[in-house]
Amino acid sequence: MKKIYYLVLLLFLFSSQNVEAASDQEKKVCSGGLSIYDKNGEIKVVRPSTCITEKEYQAYLKSPDYLCQYYLKSIWKESERPYGKKQYQYTEEKLKKIKQLKEEGKALCDSGKLAEGEAKLKEAITIISFTRMN
Repeated sequence: MKKIYYLVLLLFLFSSQNVEAASDQEKKVCSGGLSIYDKNGEIKVVRPSTCITEKEYQAYLKSPDYLCQYYLKSIWKESERPYGKKQYQYTEEKLKKIKQLKEEGKALCDSGKLAEGEAKLKEAITIISFTRMN
């Protein structure tokens, strides 16, 4: 799972555009964002463009709660957003268990008990991983 994340992140970084910063060492890498046309024909920004420096990115990767944040995003992508729900054949019991583990893990991470929170979040990801795909 982590390898896939790094691969996607690398592809994302290489496909995004570079923006010059004040110095060469502080170059920012920006995501392209996403805009669509709504029913009235007007452009709607779905995901704004975001920029980050290498220094900020490395600090994010080395933050103590990085795994908690990563696992929470992964659980959301695979079990809560509509696309993830279409991909897997979840039962109501599994979805309830995943949601419960996510909430418990988030509470533990927020209270500073990172190892225990990560364990709960990993358990939710394990349930997702062993759920049959459509």
